[in-house]
Amino acid sequence: MKSIEENFITMRKKIKIFTLIISLISFTSCEEIYRNREEDNYVTPYKGKWVGTYTGDQSGTLVLNVGEKGGVEGTRTSMEFKETFYTAMQGGGSGALSTMSPSPSGFILYGSLEAKSGTWKMGSLKGSWAVVKN
Repeated sequence: MKSIEENFITMRKKIKIFTLIISLISFTSCEEIYRNREEDNYVTPYKGKWVGTYTGDQSGTLVLNVGEKGGVEGTRTSMEFKETFYTAMQGGGSGALSTMSPSPSGFILYGSLEAKSGTWKMGSLKGSWAVVKN
């Protein structure tokens, strides 16, 4: 049978281990909360209105409205034709446009807002584009 002193030492060790575990969990939770807060408050440096042209097999004007979190509403106009499409910027801060969502007509932009230019494709048609921030 253990003595009272041995029981006390065992209990003290358990309390130390428990305190250490709680401290580690709290530290990790605080760090995660801080990281989540940074992500929630993030505003892309590319936010705003970008205006320019696209040329090649077709040509026209291009307007890209970039939201705080990197969502992009694009409008292209060619003669009497006007089309609005939605895409997003890829992560990493390069201003690269996502190639995952073409417009209803299949028009898709490749390139980045950091370079302020790129290429476009729509079926067999292709060309280049360039914009400046307003």
